[in-house]
Amino acid sequence: MQTLEQITANLKVARLLYEPVPCTPFSSIPAISLFSGGGGMDIGLEVAGFKTYCCVENDTHSCITLRSNRDWGAKTDVHTFLEKAVVVEDSICNVSGKRILEATSLKKGEVSLVYGGPPCQAFSVFGKRKGLEDERGILLWEFVRIVNELRPEAFILENVLGLKTYDQSSVFTELLDRLSQNGKYTVSFHKYELADFGIPQFRSRIFLIGSRRGINVPPMTPTHGGFVKPYRTVKEILKSLQEPELINLPNHRGRVHSQRIIDRYASLEFGQRDPKTRINKLNPDRPSFTIVVGSDAGGGKGHIHPYIPREVTPRESARIQTFPDFWEFSGTSRHPIRQVGNAVPPLFAALLAGHIRKYLFNELLTLSYEDAVNYLGLDYLKYSYA
Repeated sequence: MQTLEQITANLKVARLLYEPVPCTPFSSIPAISLFSGGGGMDIGLEVAGFKTYCCVENDTHSCITLRSNRDWGAKTDVHTFLEKAVVVEDSICNVSGKRILEATSLKKGEVSLVYGGPPCQAFSVFGKRKGLEDERGILLWEFVRIVNELRPEAFILENVLGLKTYDQSSVFTELLDRLSQNGKYTVSFHKYELADFGIPQFRSRIFLIGSRRGINVPPMTPTHGGFVKPYRTVKEILKSLQEPELINLPNHRGRVHSQRIIDRYASLEFGQRDPKTRINKLNPDRPSFTIVVGSDAGGGKGHIHPYIPREVTPRESARIQTFPDFWEFSGTSRHPIRQVGNAVPPLFAALLAGHIRKYLFNELLTLSYEDAVNYLGLDYLKYSYA
């Protein structure tokens, strides 16, 4: 078995020469990240000027991803994401607000935002929906505890739609009550279809936003789909990406399929589900199906490539989730795709963060979709709309 030092060393594969990502003009606002995973929400929020001082995460490979990308950015000057972040590798149950403050050298009252997405598999309609009987379900209350201990100006909690409907909404109602902390926080609740905001993927999620100043944050106005700009599509994110054997790109190696599976995938129509693997063939002219994590036992499959009879690689899934190509995920096989599938798409996180800054932090600057794409280094989304 490899040591952590060996795993970290393996992440130093040759990357392409990336252009430096431009710095955003927003002033810095101190933030703490819980359930950080592979860093999707983290780098998105930093686009809008939130500076993450601590990432709390239990998964070893996710922690390696956070540290290695932070350190690589500092060495190369390609990006400054997570430059201030201390990565605390531990269960949230063992982490106190005091420990976070000590790790970051921040004082109580200096943390302006706490954000994160507690594990959602316990409430997802894709899972067994054990809710609070699942140990991952009770981690919701750990998020509430950290907010109570740090008393930030605001918080963001992300989760699946199933949280709202589980057990006739009783858990959701209790969560709202606990998050308000006897009226200390005003909690806004919004449901978003992320494809409506230029994410090349159909992915519905809920966001709870808390304000200590009694402010209700209004919902964002969709920017794509319907009568506005067209949806971003699978074709757009794949057209500039060469096949794995032709390019040395992090996490761009997929599963090896038998000829039987290759033939079966080749016979599928766009949007059709394979009866054996139960994954869908992507339609190039539409956003992707939701990138899902799979089970703890070893799931985490990608969808089926629209043109080539194979599953998409973790890098292709990361593009669908709007991660920059330079953001490298630790691990092999299921580890990268689980980090990708668990994430809030960085591009959506950036747009949401810009919206929150406007209403909760009196920000006069605005963050456009095109600017967010530029600040994240999403070259594959800088092309004209299909």
